[in-house]
Amino acid sequence: MGKLQVWFLTALLVLTGCREAATLTLANGEQRQLADYRGEWLVVNYFAEWCAPCLRELPLLNELGEAAGPAVLAVSFDAMPAQALQALQQRLAIKVPVVAGLAGPWPFELPRVLPTTFVLDPDGRLAERHQGELRAEDIARWRDSYWGTRDQGMVNP
Repeated sequence: MGKLQVWFLTALLVLTGCREAATLTLANGEQRQLADYRGEWLVVNYFAEWCAPCLRELPLLNELGEAAGPAVLAVSFDAMPAQALQALQQRLAIKVPVVAGLAGPWPFELPRVLPTTFVLDPDGRLAERHQGELRAEDIARWRDSYWGTRDQGMVNP
């Protein structure tokens, strides 16, 4: 192997190892990475307090988050200071972790429609995108297709 090939392979390995991680910041300031959810399904829902369909689907997301199944994150579409976001979480009775922001290479782009929900597979790849208000039938279909069966006590359609 020539010097140029060795240099190229070394550079490639270094760059691969230095790739920015997909991270998130929770409303309480805690930092996490997408890699923390490896091995489990992840539902990422974008919401805003001014979005009526977002508010209507929150009970479904809370129920999904409490059931045996995927991890669920609610991402605030609007940039808010941590204290205001925590107060919003309490006021809206959001039981799933609330995310102040995402950074790095997530497998989806910032939504242009609210609400928008992304389902990520256990390897962190995008399995599905849902634009608009979630219904119990949508979650039941995901449950049946992705992470479990109807008898696991999750959302009833």
